[in-house]
Amino acid sequence: MMRPNFLSVALGIALASTACARPVLYYPDPAPVPTAETPPIKPVATSRSGRSGGAATMEFPDATVAVVGSSTSDASYLLSRRILVPVAGADMSKVEDSFYEPRDGGRTHRAIDILAPRGTPILSADDGKILRMSTSELGGISMYTVDPDARLVYYYAHMDRYNDAMSPGREIVRGDTLGYVGTTGNAPKDTPHLHFQVMRWPADNKYWDGEAIDPFDALGGVRHDRVHHTGGPVDR
Repeated sequence: MMRPNFLSVALGIALASTACARPVLYYPDPAPVPTAETPPIKPVATSRSGRSGGAATMEFPDATVAVVGSSTSDASYLLSRRILVPVAGADMSKVEDSFYEPRDGGRTHRAIDILAPRGTPILSADDGKILRMSTSELGGISMYTVDPDARLVYYYAHMDRYNDAMSPGREIVRGDTLGYVGTTGNAPKDTPHLHFQVMRWPADNKYWDGEAIDPFDALGGVRHDRVHHTGGPVDR
């Protein structure tokens, strides 16, 4: 008579533990495979027109000659970029710094999750250029962009859909609408949010696998007795 009661209690505890567990959020692919429709675009050197009245062309240095600094200097550079909060209307005083939070499989989250209603515009955090637009099982509808100095890569994931005006190779400015908040990929379906990640451009040009930098302070986040984080290699 005691054994069934013990099993019932154990099962109840297990179910309660599962219900309280944090939802598993997206973690980037270690090496996304480009598709024929949206090939990755490497920033290449271009020259500005010296003619008066001509449209200025944004320069994107070749990644092989871009400045490669320490994670500390890149964090300072990120602050100097004065990036925009990439979700329209988001209040950073209410956004937690989820950088370094544990994830399933012993992995570590190296991004900021900004919750917002489905369909909220996702804004370009910085000037730059769209590197790649892709859809994957984990990240869902996502986009990689690069800053004008080809030093920082911005990654936006779990979009509901893109802004139809966006395309790989397009030059963008801070505040452009890139897409809309959603739950594509392996995001919890009842928790629409933007997974926003900043990475330094790596020497091997595998921009999707660069060293992550915590963007929380650069976004104007308010720390509530949380430990300050610095950039570090992404734990695959």
